[in-house]
Amino acid sequence: MEAMNDASMLAGLFRIIYSGDDSLRWRAAWVIEKVCDKNPSLVSSERKKLVAMLLGNTPSDGLSRLLLSILHKLPDDEEFDVAFFNYLIGTMVDMKATSGVQALAMKLADRISRKEPELHREFLCIVRAMELEYYTAGVCSVIRSCLRKYKNE
Repeated sequence: MEAMNDASMLAGLFRIIYSGDDSLRWRAAWVIEKVCDKNPSLVSSERKKLVAMLLGNTPSDGLSRLLLSILHKLPDDEEFDVAFFNYLIGTMVDMKATSGVQALAMKLADRISRKEPELHREFLCIVRAMELEYYTAGVCSVIRSCLRKYKNE
């Protein structure tokens, strides 16, 4: 994959994500997700901008899903962003969001909440209150996985 070996190409893909046409943004995000699969460190420096994009006005669920997937594949960040955590909590219970976006938001919220005991308790309360009959099979799977992982808490 050329983008992994060419810093200027990768920078160009990020420029497209931040300011391009919606269909180009999605394609650029898809390529960056594949780069992230192979070498997350190439993408880590863009974490804050990707989060800011999600917190701003993201036009499509497809692009949101790809951005969340990229962020999910990056190693943990030491900084804690309360606004991003709130976005994730809101998105994971948002019935208008697609199941892929909901599931990735829940996985990221789970990972982030483990750093802060109070937030982890809040996360678990929300997950336990989610009524499975209102969610797709994919989201229900993530809910059950969280409940199994933390059943003794």
